[in-house]
Amino acid sequence: DPKPPLGFKPNFVLFLADDQDRILGREGYDTMGSLAAMPQLQRRLVNEGAFVEHFYVNTPICCPSRTELLTGRYFHNVGPPRMPGSCMHVDTSVASSNETGLFGLLTRVGYAVGVFGKVTNDQERVLSELVASKSVDAIDSPLN
Repeated sequence: DPKPPLGFKPNFVLFLADDQDRILGREGYDTMGSLAAMPQLQRRLVNEGAFVEHFYVNTPICCPSRTELLTGRYFHNVGPPRMPGSCMHVDTSVASSNETGLFGLLTRVGYAVGVFGKVTNDQERVLSELVASKSVDAIDSPLN
């Protein structure tokens, strides 16, 4: 094992919550946008965690956005025209692969990886692929 630059492998937790809008639909909201309507999420994740001021998604719709985030790829590399996938036209297998998806890549370098909650709208297939590819150590997620 190569020695990590910090002398240790840092722990981290990735929370992914859909539809957190800070630009569109601001009328009636403060600078927190749609998070103003979710005080528990705002209190726990924003006030007690990190807040990214300038993070944008390439495709602001559920399955494509999640697959892009979990693979580091743009839509044209996870969806049409080359990969006509089954989840909103996205091939989610790149997210569940132990060679291209975040979960598998972290597992391959020695992290313990758990998945809790929704991964994509193609949940049952993605979870089955994560297990088959040994990309996660623990799963506690609904099938659909």
